[in-house]
Amino acid sequence: MKESLSKDVLFDFFDGRTTSIQRKLVEDWLADPQNEELYHQYLDEWESRHPQFSPQIENALSDYIALMNDEDTGKEIPLSQTEVKRSGIWKTPWLYGVAAACLLMVVSFVFRNELMYRSLESENGQISEYKLSDGTNVVLNANSVLRVPRLGFGSGNREVMLDGEAEFKVVHTQSDSRFIVKMNKNYLIEVLGTEFVAFSRERGTKVFLTKGKVKLSLPKGKQLYMKPGNLFSTEKDGKFTLTSSSTPGRFVAWKQDMFYFDNTLLSEAVEQLNDRFKVDVRILDPVLGKRRIGGVYKAKQADDLLAILSELLHLEVVKHNEFIELRPSVTNPNHE
Repeated sequence: MKESLSKDVLFDFFDGRTTSIQRKLVEDWLADPQNEELYHQYLDEWESRHPQFSPQIENALSDYIALMNDEDTGKEIPLSQTEVKRSGIWKTPWLYGVAAACLLMVVSFVFRNELMYRSLESENGQISEYKLSDGTNVVLNANSVLRVPRLGFGSGNREVMLDGEAEFKVVHTQSDSRFIVKMNKNYLIEVLGTEFVAFSRERGTKVFLTKGKVKLSLPKGKQLYMKPGNLFSTEKDGKFTLTSSSTPGRFVAWKQDMFYFDNTLLSEAVEQLNDRFKVDVRILDPVLGKRRIGGVYKAKQADDLLAILSELLHLEVVKHNEFIELRPSVTNPNHE
């Protein structure tokens, strides 16, 4: 960890009143990830003293770029603050303050998630369980990330962000604060106290409700209410379906290192394998991808499931330099 900076220096930085040397010290200090927690604490304290702080990010960015490129921003400057240039570098304190303030606003927004949230992660092929500050229990499937407020939930809504798959058992609070899960492509789950499984990856979004009530906020302002047993599912094109499932165990089979296939396309089974173990298994034969499989299988690593698929469907597993290919076995009489 780099040498600690005083709160006064950081507050001056937030106010845009630091010198070029001090700004360099702050930048070097921030380069160390271990200082993010302290930086956030000071930033939170500074913002609490400036409740009217409302940056115009687009204007700030354009002004900052213009200043750095020695361009005229078109804004009037008092005569007492006339610009002075020495060796091509701005020497006017006011301009330094504007540039620093603009830079701070840009950095604050770009790294807002990193500053305001901490990441709870589940590594490749692993299942991780967490208890949040409000008592909510979360189980993360492999290669999943849940971002939660660094300083815990406040008095308002309890907001988290999910990238991957997780089971939530949300507790009800005395203040009836809503628990909100933000997912990819502007999908949002809103509940008071309930149990559900959420899936949010590039290839689609799924929500299965075990108990309680869920309100889904969809893109373009649409809303949808779910009841226990409902399965909400989307595809890459944004189309969605709401169905009922009589086999809730299939949605949490991953908690026991299981794969639950119910007349599942082989292409979908491979996508599940890639999600859980972060491998790149491909099916280059479109006919093969449309074959189906059923059953519940335990697999703690990718090779376990590949061996099962190979045996059941008479497939060859071919390992290339950059990916693994599944192809029909040359001895398989069922493949045309």
